[in-house]
Amino acid sequence: MKFVKILTQEEIVSLQWMVRAHPLAWSKIRAASVLMSNQNAPVKKIASLYGVSRQTVSIWLENWDSYGICGLVDKSGRGRKKKVNSEDEEVIIEAIKKTPRSLKKALLDIEKELNIKLSIKTLKRICRKAGLSWKRVRKSLRGKRDDEQFYAALEEIKVLLNQSDRGDIDFDYFDESGFTLEPCVPYAWQAVGEQIEIPSSKSKRLNVLGFIDRKNNFESYVFEGSVTTDVVIACFNEFIKKITKKTVVLIDNASMHTSHNFKENIKKWESQNLFIQNIPAYSPELNKIEILWKKIKYEWLEFSAYESFSSLKEALYDILANIGKEYSINFT
Repeated sequence: MKFVKILTQEEIVSLQWMVRAHPLAWSKIRAASVLMSNQNAPVKKIASLYGVSRQTVSIWLENWDSYGICGLVDKSGRGRKKKVNSEDEEVIIEAIKKTPRSLKKALLDIEKELNIKLSIKTLKRICRKAGLSWKRVRKSLRGKRDDEQFYAALEEIKVLLNQSDRGDIDFDYFDESGFTLEPCVPYAWQAVGEQIEIPSSKSKRLNVLGFIDRKNNFESYVFEGSVTTDVVIACFNEFIKKITKKTVVLIDNASMHTSHNFKENIKKWESQNLFIQNIPAYSPELNKIEILWKKIKYEWLEFSAYESFSSLKEALYDILANIGKEYSINFT
């Protein structure tokens, strides 16, 4: 049987440090193998443990006996040469960004540009290295908005939030959202070859109107009928009974919020310390309550909620009642 020469205490300490702290995995394995050999572990056992041949382990032990620590570290230039350098990777990333939905199309452009053939697996590795990930594409109205109005509104909101942080005012986000038995399809971890199926059917619509602040204080009103201007006005009239100081409510420009009847109530609400702050058109990201609706639809509603309308109603009411307790969102 083959074993390394008996190690000194200094060599044992050095090898133990290498196993714990060396940045390269194979160097750690080689150091551990030398330590095992010093404890009379046979080459066959070491080879089986690390999934290599006995000849490979013998070479490791011989390198240790001949060169010490240096014999356990790969020499520069060893291993397969990289197909692409950092400059090539920049070209590759640009090609992927031009066709972000199809790596196959990107491969053709890369082959023409760099005259090299790469695999899809290599492209995915380069994507991950560059911080890219495969995820759902978002719909956006950003191209339609007026940027000047958007950034002006953003600054106004920052001022209001600062006043809220100081305790001078309360600041709430308001919006409506609808829920039916046609679910929003989320991502989920699933076994290979299997697929989770969510029940889906036509149903009545549960409309939720809600007020929420950045501390997750939440007030909601649920209707099975249509949401009209009169319904929105009624919700504001109920909400105003609960305010204790000057309160600013941020709303979007839905027709119910810009109608003549709604505007007629604004002066009355201001006299009761409730003020309306509109956001510019096509700027839904300014209204943070949108995060809440997304959380409910894509994360918090269990799949079983879609089995029947009564199940949906029960699950939704439970979530709404526990926002700020079991369920919360981060506004930072």
